[in-house]
Amino acid sequence: MRRSRFFLRGASALLVAATAACSFTAGFDGFVGPGAEDGGGDGRDGDSATNLAGDDTGVDSGPSESDAGSELDGADPNVPPVFVDAGTSFCPHPEAPSTFCEDFDSVDLTSRWLREGVFAKLTSYASRSAPNVFLVDVPPTTTGGTFVSKITRAFDTSATSAVLSFDIKPERVYLGSSFLILAALEWAQGEDKYSLRLVYSNGSVRLEESNLVPPPNNKDAYHPFFALAEDKWTRITLDIVASGATPGAQLLLDGIAVGTRETLTPTAGIDPRPTLILGAVLAGNPHTGWTLRYDDVMLTFR
Repeated sequence: MRRSRFFLRGASALLVAATAACSFTAGFDGFVGPGAEDGGGDGRDGDSATNLAGDDTGVDSGPSESDAGSELDGADPNVPPVFVDAGTSFCPHPEAPSTFCEDFDSVDLTSRWLREGVFAKLTSYASRSAPNVFLVDVPPTTTGGTFVSKITRAFDTSATSAVLSFDIKPERVYLGSSFLILAALEWAQGEDKYSLRLVYSNGSVRLEESNLVPPPNNKDAYHPFFALAEDKWTRITLDIVASGATPGAQLLLDGIAVGTRETLTPTAGIDPRPTLILGAVLAGNPHTGWTLRYDDVMLTFR
């Protein structure tokens, strides 16, 4: 099997806790942000997909032109990537037919991924495994709006059972940037769709599910929050079964299980070919900027 790169297609809306819930029908589809139990809206107050969709072009509409040229202090996205020969970094070579691996070290993003947004790039600054890391570095904006900054890979392999793992380092994620998606695995290549994603909110993350349908017909499920350390690398692992009699997911941090196995409710009749997304989408209020680093991604199909 050809080495596949799996970053979820789609953009999900990222909302601050005071913002009413929203749904995207493009990109991270169906992400509704905080539910009523989190202090957000219920998705029926007019802040719907018709207000926020349309970012599949990859054009960042949130930050102003002056913001788009600025960079945050600390993480330096201007350090260029360094590409190395196969076999010198994290990913094994050759890969097994059922395994996809991405360490961002041997081929530029432009030849591997569908990239959207000017803030998603590779850099050799402060990687997890040398030389490169995938960086999402979003400058602050006072205007609000929406933007997309992500990479996507769709697979031809049929697999509703998989293990996804990656290293992540959230270096600057502020309260004004709540409810951003860190990663998602979707089965959305057919008419019936299903999305399972990790959503960040104020120092914690949780699993969320969606059938990628805008309100009021959306079917979204929220799972418990757990803490995710800032300013340090953490390896996140998701053991996922999205079909059969007992669909569920177990989340692990640095190899240690967090909580119990969560029961999933995948949409019936989904196309079994998965899509992977890393990165984020922001919608709603102005924000103070945030930085995410990703490295050493591995997806194993079962």
